[in-house]
Amino acid sequence: MGKQIKRICYVNPGINVKRPISFLMNKLKNERYIVTVLLPKKKYEIKREDTRYYDDFKGINLLTYPIWTKSSGFIWPIPINLDFFRRCWKVLRENDIIHIWTAFYPNTFITCLLKLLFFKKKTLILTMDTFPAYSFKVSSILDILFKLYFKTIGKIPFYASNYITIYGKSFFKYARKIGIPKRKIVITPTGIELSPKAPDRNIRKLFNISSNKKIVLFVGLHNKRKGTDLIIKTARLLKDENIIFLLVGDGPERIKSIKEVSKIGLNEKVLFLGTRLDLYNFYNQSDVFFLPSRGEGLAGVLMEAMIYQVPIVTSNIPGTRDLVNHLENGLLCETENYRCYAESIKRILQDDKLSNRFKINGLNKMRTKFLWENNIKKYELLYL
Repeated sequence: MGKQIKRICYVNPGINVKRPISFLMNKLKNERYIVTVLLPKKKYEIKREDTRYYDDFKGINLLTYPIWTKSSGFIWPIPINLDFFRRCWKVLRENDIIHIWTAFYPNTFITCLLKLLFFKKKTLILTMDTFPAYSFKVSSILDILFKLYFKTIGKIPFYASNYITIYGKSFFKYARKIGIPKRKIVITPTGIELSPKAPDRNIRKLFNISSNKKIVLFVGLHNKRKGTDLIIKTARLLKDENIIFLLVGDGPERIKSIKEVSKIGLNEKVLFLGTRLDLYNFYNQSDVFFLPSRGEGLAGVLMEAMIYQVPIVTSNIPGTRDLVNHLENGLLCETENYRCYAESIKRILQDDKLSNRFKINGLNKMRTKFLWENNIKKYELLYL
């Protein structure tokens, strides 16, 4: 007798589908699951095929609803009419499993509340990928608001959930601090597929970078949390070195950062390249991957760097510590210590033996602990 088909709905907090949801929905949609995704949508938005993580919704039941949102450090989608409540009720009524990412957005919180009040027999899984104000600081005001939230109504999603998953051991103490019962916590890391692409364009030729310059690569959102200001401070310390910093991505701090780089005369040392769909070209041709982030979940860009065997310099924070072991497959620095970042970058570029060790160990770590083909099984166990 075949295994029973289950209906599962992923509730995505923001406009862009989170990477784990994107992988899980497309992997599971043909394997004993009928998959639905509940997703907020702006009235005007760029085509998804023009984004790096283009999601193929073929075979997926896609439910969207209109929202109001303001671009900032957080993109906070607020439902603007009853469409969200109708779709949320439909999701809770028709699916066996509801899997939600983060519970402090209006849409995800309301889903948890409705489940607790009206659908107690349904299985709800909550994934907490970060713990704002605990695993990283947001701002003085938002830190206070997050702490108040977690001490009051923020406990409702925990009551509503059957399981609460976190990405790694480094997040466990923060999960306990905000009041998640120990019995509900399950560690389920995300993953990556072992499928690096060969380069098809020469980025040195494309951006007029001489062959003797070393390339330090950053990929991510340009904001304070990701540490773009720390990249500039680090580049300033290394201004006399034969190094160029390539920053791929966009975000609220990008224009401000470009102006700062121009002001201190680093236009030829720090290049802002915007959003790119051919990141494999950059990973393949970079000498160091640099992520001075102040707060992360389980950073996919670090996984990508290891798959492409790019030595890593990053911050010593929850999430990165689950991926990078200091002196084993990368170098860790305390978050604000840009002098440590500068020295670590120089150390890797000057020590081929160390660099090669990081390349080999990084790839091995991905193969042994972070391949999706293995880690997806941990999620499926929760869906039984």
